[in-house]
Amino acid sequence: MQGDAAARPRPQVPEAPAVSRAEAIGLSILGAAMILLRAAYCFAFPFDSDEPQHLHIAWAWTQGLLPYRDVFDNHAPLFHVLSAPLVALIGENPRILVFMRLALIPISAATLWGSYLLGRRIFGARAGWWAAILCGLSPTFFFKSVEYRTDVLWAALWVLAMAVFLSGPPAPGRWFGGGLLLGACLAVSLKSVMLLSALGIAGAGLFLLGARAPRLAASALAALSGMLVLPATLVAYFAARGALAEMYYCAVGHNLLPGVGRWGYSKRLWLLAPILALLLAAARFLLRRLHRQGAAIAFLLLLGGSQYLLLSTVWPVHTRQDLLPFYPLFTVLLAGALLAWRSWGVRVAVVLACLQLVILPVLSPVRGAGTRDQERLLAEVLRLTDPSDPVMDLKGQSVFRNRPFYYALETMTLERMARGLIADTIPERLIETRTCVAPSDIKGFPPRARAFLEDRYVVIGAWRVSGSLLPPAADGADRPRPFEIAIPARYTVTSADGPARGMLDGAPCDGPRDLAPGRHEYRPAEGEGPIAVIWAQAAERGFTPFAGSGGPL
Repeated sequence: MQGDAAARPRPQVPEAPAVSRAEAIGLSILGAAMILLRAAYCFAFPFDSDEPQHLHIAWAWTQGLLPYRDVFDNHAPLFHVLSAPLVALIGENPRILVFMRLALIPISAATLWGSYLLGRRIFGARAGWWAAILCGLSPTFFFKSVEYRTDVLWAALWVLAMAVFLSGPPAPGRWFGGGLLLGACLAVSLKSVMLLSALGIAGAGLFLLGARAPRLAASALAALSGMLVLPATLVAYFAARGALAEMYYCAVGHNLLPGVGRWGYSKRLWLLAPILALLLAAARFLLRRLHRQGAAIAFLLLLGGSQYLLLSTVWPVHTRQDLLPFYPLFTVLLAGALLAWRSWGVRVAVVLACLQLVILPVLSPVRGAGTRDQERLLAEVLRLTDPSDPVMDLKGQSVFRNRPFYYALETMTLERMARGLIADTIPERLIETRTCVAPSDIKGFPPRARAFLEDRYVVIGAWRVSGSLLPPAADGADRPRPFEIAIPARYTVTSADGPARGMLDGAPCDGPRDLAPGRHEYRPAEGEGPIAVIWAQAAERGFTPFAGSGGPL
């Protein structure tokens, strides 16, 4: 009896039948709709503040600036290096972020291709196609992959690496190629540490459960060798330019701050062990229940599950873009499970894909304001400034202009400022560098800088320039109106009625004038309306604080 039981073959996951003509047409329609929506949302989906930050760093490479040393960046460098040639080709164009989004469509397609390859390898080509469609239409994956951000390339490299590793039995040559992809993944984002930890958990889990493979040690060593190539090359590059310490601080040290997010107090850590135990139990069941595909399915379950678990418990800050490498793995398992349910499973997949397709425009209208605000921001700053003019922004909204304050004002910087680890010297830097332009929206600035910008700058549209609005006298008399200048520069006095006709510091106001920091006064002419003193270059280029809420004439 025992011998008969031992000899009895274990069941296998039945490979899905070939795609029928009707199903192929349905998949093609869904795929075409996904591509068209993806292109449309490049224009319609509002920009995230991370997008101009990434583009600013790519632009810095085109200007001969060295990130970390000359320009602050708290990301790994590869994505920006690869973006720089296209940024240089497009030039200073207000629509550049739309063009860069469009350029990422092939990279998102590569992620879906990796999902297809994984599905085809484990469950058959039919499951692969459905995995790609369900992944591509998932709202979080769809919208976050529309954005111009490092995570899009990061996810593609990760999924393609997994497809290489699982495309057949371990082989040193192929695993070296997979290791190269993992190294590129690490060179794009240091969040890859989380993914590599999940990979280690999945591999160790299979080993503990008794799964074995030939040539595993040699293949693993080859993968490790390949993974080190690109990161080591980048480290050597920055070291040769004397910027290794800056690279380490910006990309690693700056982001390590105890007490931020879940670090130091999250109760979710208690979930780590029991959920890992459940994942191991499920993987053990799959290994015992299935034969040929059991190890691959168990590995994918452990990999995707531990990846999501680490993100939800250990990783300090959980953002939606961090899920981009997870969805391609999850939808492979989902498609395989659905298609194992035969015709009913296909119907569920069709309904699910159509539901996702309908939900996307509900979540974000295709004909919404979209990219208009950011394009206006760039168009105005390009008209307002010359390439040599510094512009104070949060973390790169001006894209093509240097920021006088070294740090980007992102989450970790602001937290370090709040703790006193980074001094708010923004007002001093603005004065020292004679920076006359800053954003009109200053909510994201630290309190001291925010107060300075509020008091010493005037809103002229999407931006504000150094200067002062002069309040009218309480009794309507044309007496002198004092004002303070903080940034030494050339200024123009203007009124809502046209050029100023009064006296500036006791002399007729007959044109732009250099003003030193300190107290000044303006005596308006009889009947003169509201008065503003603004950076002369803004007035000369058609900007005024009196055109509606402010902006170009």
